[in-house]
Amino acid sequence: MKDHEHQSDNHNGSPANDELDWAELERTEVDSTQNIPPENIPPPKKSKKTLIIILAIVGAVLILAGLTFFLYNQFVVSNLTSEEKIEKTTDQAELKKLYDELISSYLSSGKSEAEILALLERAATETGDQSYLTNKDNYLVKKPSFNLAPGTYEGTQNLEIIKGSADDAVYYTIDGSLPNQASAKYTTAIPLAIGETTVKAMAVSAKGFSSPVIEGHYSLTSPPTTTQSVLSEEEFINKLYGIWYNSDSGTVLSVSQTTYREYIPTPLSVASGDYVVVSTTENGGTIKVLDFTYDGYNAGDTLVEFDFGTIGDNQIQRRYAGKSWLNYTAAEYLGGGQYRIPFLFAGQDIFTFD
Repeated sequence: MKDHEHQSDNHNGSPANDELDWAELERTEVDSTQNIPPENIPPPKKSKKTLIIILAIVGAVLILAGLTFFLYNQFVVSNLTSEEKIEKTTDQAELKKLYDELISSYLSSGKSEAEILALLERAATETGDQSYLTNKDNYLVKKPSFNLAPGTYEGTQNLEIIKGSADDAVYYTIDGSLPNQASAKYTTAIPLAIGETTVKAMAVSAKGFSSPVIEGHYSLTSPPTTTQSVLSEEEFINKLYGIWYNSDSGTVLSVSQTTYREYIPTPLSVASGDYVVVSTTENGGTIKVLDFTYDGYNAGDTLVEFDFGTIGDNQIQRRYAGKSWLNYTAAEYLGGGQYRIPFLFAGQDIFTFD
């Protein structure tokens, strides 16, 4: 009985176990089916387009960042001082270029000779180029100077610029601006007109280095009117005294306190004689040349008239009584009784008063 009952129990329990197993199996199959990925499904086209746009944006950002970094470095380098650039430079050619620029700035800023020499020694040591020392005279550009001190003058004036070295070139301005090598080059005296004029000048050496700029401010006033009707004899002689020339005819006049000479190129000869003042006017006068002798021929007493023209223009007019006027220009005074004319007369261009 017990055996039968036991078998019955086993038989009755089997279907229950079988039902549980099948249900679990079905769930397992369903789950495994859901985990299987779909086959050969391409990614959506929209995802590819989005990826391309993202890559393009990233590339543009990288390029922009690189460009910004490059420009920043350029800005930093350009704002370095010459000394800082020299410290950071290892290339010898670039180092020499930087030293030349620094030396030029020392010269133009008016550094002392001791400071410039110290910089030249340093440049020679660091670049290995001893020409900085052997050619130091080319770097030490001396300032030019004016023959007239800045200030106020009566009447027009001629301003001369005196070079510190004969090999230098001098450039100047008369409008107050700073001169450079594109400015007017000094070759002859600068005429200063009535009014205010500021002259600035600098010298440039054969090596191309500049001196400090010199400056002169000149205030020229018109001569005061005078109530004197005629010149005194002394005033007349003082105005006439000197060497005068006429470029067209090639003649030269020499008028001292007592003697009148005329040098004539064709034929080459000298006419001369002592003179006395006959009369004067407000701006000229007449002299009588006594026993006026021309190559041994005595023409007797001869009257010569003069007109001084515009005051300060270094010009006079001369004529024999009744003849045409001729214009003459004052020769350049060299000092020591010597005068220079701008052409050769009988092989010379310098005349000396006895």
